[in-house]
Amino acid sequence: MFHPFVYYLYNMEKLFRKYLNGTCTPEEFSEALEAFCGENTNITMSSDMLKLWNDTLNAAIKNKENSQLLDKIHHRIALEESKTAVRRFSLYKNLLRVAAVLIIALFGTTLLFYYQPQKQLYSEVVETITTPYAARTNFKLPDGSEIWLNSGSTISFPKQFGKERNIELVGQAYFKVVKDGKHFVVKTSSGSVEVMGTSFDVKAYKDENFQTTLVEGSVKIRNLLNQVAMLKPGQQSIITPGSDLSISEVNTNLSTSWKEGKLIFVKEPFQNVAKELERWYNLKIELQGEKLKALGYTGTIEMETLGELLELINTTTPINYNFNKNTRVLQISWKNNSTKN
Repeated sequence: MFHPFVYYLYNMEKLFRKYLNGTCTPEEFSEALEAFCGENTNITMSSDMLKLWNDTLNAAIKNKENSQLLDKIHHRIALEESKTAVRRFSLYKNLLRVAAVLIIALFGTTLLFYYQPQKQLYSEVVETITTPYAARTNFKLPDGSEIWLNSGSTISFPKQFGKERNIELVGQAYFKVVKDGKHFVVKTSSGSVEVMGTSFDVKAYKDENFQTTLVEGSVKIRNLLNQVAMLKPGQQSIITPGSDLSISEVNTNLSTSWKEGKLIFVKEPFQNVAKELERWYNLKIELQGEKLKALGYTGTIEMETLGELLELINTTTPINYNFNKNTRVLQISWKNNSTKN
């Protein structure tokens, strides 16, 4: 059976090596700090313990590539060994105190490079999800909030939230945010949306208006000029590329039906319809004529193939179309070709 002190040394050596190798669990890290830095620390130094300290310290210094510190320690030990036994014994105890300070310093350094990063690790790891054209996805954030991500969109968020739940969005997403006491902020290139817990849609594609549609709860809209507006359910805010901010009452289904697999248009300018269809079907649409771009289109698109879509538009709108399967370019013009640009 091992002597208690021998067993203690064995455990301390094992803990020391795990600590300096950066493999301590949070519980083992706390145990190490308490053993060597705690107020009630009372370690009886022996030759075996000193050897453990020296070996571990040398290994730690080598791992940290701090050869200069190692040379200083060896030089100090050599000087002390050249003096009388009594003198050496007195300074030997002082050297142990210096070594203890060095160990504590190493603990402090490791605390910066190991303990804090471990604590902040997940909040610094950024997850990014991208949906290509003609695709949509649905997933949950680390806090349980649910997100629907539309075609041609990218969203980034930390693997674990900190004091705030910060999200970055390019494209369109519908959010169903859970309440947990932390602000939920959606950041875009045109402004931000701040909430606590609510359901809303954010549309922030590049070179388009920044649009926020509130379904439930309340949100705070902020543009790049730091102008703020509060939305109520059933309201929609528009921020133009020039940061002009406006609010209107809307039918929220028109802005959120995409997450159910439907596109609903009510007298929507055909130019806007074309942008939605480009993302929905992964193609390029060329509209010929300014009058065609301003044409108001009303209709619902749900699960139709591209061919079915074109026939649907052709029967409800005075247009002709030509689709190149190789380049995936769809050209649309007036049916009589009589209208000039």
